[in-house]
Amino acid sequence: MKPHIAVIGGGWAGCAAALTLAEAGVAITLYEASRTLGGRARAVGVEGRQLDNGQHILLGAYEQTLQLIDRLHAAEKYDGLWRLPLMLHQPPAFSLACPRLPAPLHLIAGLLGAQGLSWREKLAAARWVHALLRDTSTPDPLSVSQFTLTQPEKLRRLLWHPLCVSALNTPSEIASARVFRDVIRSAFGGHNHHSDLLLPRRDLTKLFPAPAAARVIELGSQVRLSCRVGALDATPHAVIFEACGDAAVHSHAIVAVAPQHLAGLASSVAELDPAICDVATYGYQAIATGYVQFDQAFHLDKPLLALADGPAQFIFDRGQSHGQPGLMAFVASVAARLTPDWLGQAEAQLQRIVDPGPAHWRKSIIEKQATYACVPMLPRPSVRTPHPRIFLAGDYTAGIYPATLESATQSGVQSARAVLDSL
Repeated sequence: MKPHIAVIGGGWAGCAAALTLAEAGVAITLYEASRTLGGRARAVGVEGRQLDNGQHILLGAYEQTLQLIDRLHAAEKYDGLWRLPLMLHQPPAFSLACPRLPAPLHLIAGLLGAQGLSWREKLAAARWVHALLRDTSTPDPLSVSQFTLTQPEKLRRLLWHPLCVSALNTPSEIASARVFRDVIRSAFGGHNHHSDLLLPRRDLTKLFPAPAAARVIELGSQVRLSCRVGALDATPHAVIFEACGDAAVHSHAIVAVAPQHLAGLASSVAELDPAICDVATYGYQAIATGYVQFDQAFHLDKPLLALADGPAQFIFDRGQSHGQPGLMAFVASVAARLTPDWLGQAEAQLQRIVDPGPAHWRKSIIEKQATYACVPMLPRPSVRTPHPRIFLAGDYTAGIYPATLESATQSGVQSARAVLDSL
């Protein structure tokens, strides 16, 4: 059969795989069950407002993601990402801002200049980071909470545990210390711009998935939205399934769905049983984003702030990033136990810092299985499966630090390259 690859799932991993294959000259069809590309990082329209199903932030260390975005927007003056030096402000208790110095001096200088810490706490943090960047022996079974036990309690509460939640979307009590260490080393152990915060200035679908799909179509391949794929069947020579009510036959398939959907799609392919068994052990974390419209004249002092003593960990000012004046996005990254009034409680967190005035409009978006729990000793399947014509893509696959948009795009590119190697 002439190579024609199916990419099943139009999230960031699937779009990265489809783009890589199409640019290599291989015919592909990208299938997405939803009307909108992007998966767990996509645009949603709510009552005339263009929002996202979750408020995301990227890091400067997201090299694969940034390469793909830059390549897609090379012909235009692109302003889709707002690059800021690392900062973490939690008024009035804590404030950290890293200067433009070579890494890791910029982080150490930021820690030594942080407001809200004693000199003993600043030195303890600086020494711990210095040791962390040099030592690669973090045992797999440790949680982040156990890993940071040697740090003062204030540092754990104001710095390390909030960074863990924002990076891994997993509570520090169960999050993998090894993965957390890898994230810290990636952000602070190389170039100083790797720790920069990159705030999207467009909705998440326009940032990468939509231009990737447009490029795929321009190169002669297909993108089928609102097209759900049925269970796979595989022979030694082809991959067969039903899509949009029709039979589809492809030479190869990249399965780029979330891990919780893998069994329903591939349970009839015996070669995928090991991967299905691996992901069957996963637990999942809910993430909630609450949008609140205040008066258009209201704005925060910073584009984002950390929040304490409540359900939300962060608040983003979309007036500054997206040109939506007065619109705030509250994020609760560990949202399994939220009460129905969680957004009202989050507003109260903000009111302890500043008076925003009355809210004119509210909307809560909760992704109940937004991401898997990034726990120690998590089994992670390879992008290559025992079946020579089926490959996996997603932020849960092996060989990358998991549970980020960067790991999704890395996995998509890796799976596409594995397909190209097999042709």
